[in-house]
Amino acid sequence: MKIDLNDLLYLAFGILSAYFTFRLNSKKSDRDYIMEQNKRLNAENKKLLRELNELREEKDNETKH
Repeated sequence: MKIDLNDLLYLAFGILSAYFTFRLNSKKSDRDYIMEQNKRLNAENKKLLRELNELREEKDNETKH
């Protein structure tokens, strides 16, 4: 079995290509995770803002009476 420089270069580029492919795929899933967390936190923030506004209205009503 004869191995020449072209075979070694082909192997090296193949390994690098596979490495970067898997690395980019894992980054995509990280990005998806971050986007899901962002949606969840935005929904929670809206809920907390509604509660805050309700409490402010209750406080204003108490001070008026």
